Amino acid sequence: MGHDEGMEQSPDVRYLWILRHAKASPEATWGGRDRDRTLTDRGRRDATALGRRLADEVPPFGLNGLDAPELAISSSAVRTQETADLVFAAREERVPLDVYASLYQAEPETVLVYLREVDEHARSAMVIGHNPTMYHLAWDLLAEGSSDRDILEASGFPTCGVAVLALHVSGWEDVASGCATLKGCFAPPY
Repeated sequence: MGHDEGMEQSPDVRYLWILRHAKASPEATWGGRDRDRTLTDRGRRDATALGRRLADEVPPFGLNGLDAPELAISSSAVRTQETADLVFAAREERVPLDVYASLYQAEPETVLVYLREVDEHARSAMVIGHNPTMYHLAWDLLAEGSSDRDILEASGFPTCGVAVLALHVSGWEDVASGCATLKGCFAPPY
């Protein structure tokens, strides 16, 4: 569901794509750890379809003034890395992806540490992780009492779901609670 159809680029706005990993198998194969769970066939289809939309639609999801993510950060879990690989596979240019073990089972505050280190030249970034962290990150960044939080809550955060936020900050180092407005929530099928 799109929330804001018209956006203008501003030097004091950054765009954050918050993506929950695609559908994963309920158990790791061969008795592995939770972080070793792989994507299901549905998860691979959903992530691939999302990637095609990001690569083919200009602007993505009809959100005027917004570019697809220029870089991404991800949890080190197998399912998040597989999701990232499939989402960015259709892009002509390589999307830099930084993978961090500390984002697996992280609190939103840990994700914020990494977001504050994003290259200042980047206008749009994606974070790929797990629930409930991705949901809570989006919630915390949205203004308290805003209708954006109601929209986020109504959409939930299904696997391969993405929330697009406009961060009203002059630089990534300024990202803080309440700095964002919701541009849209999207979920499979893409």
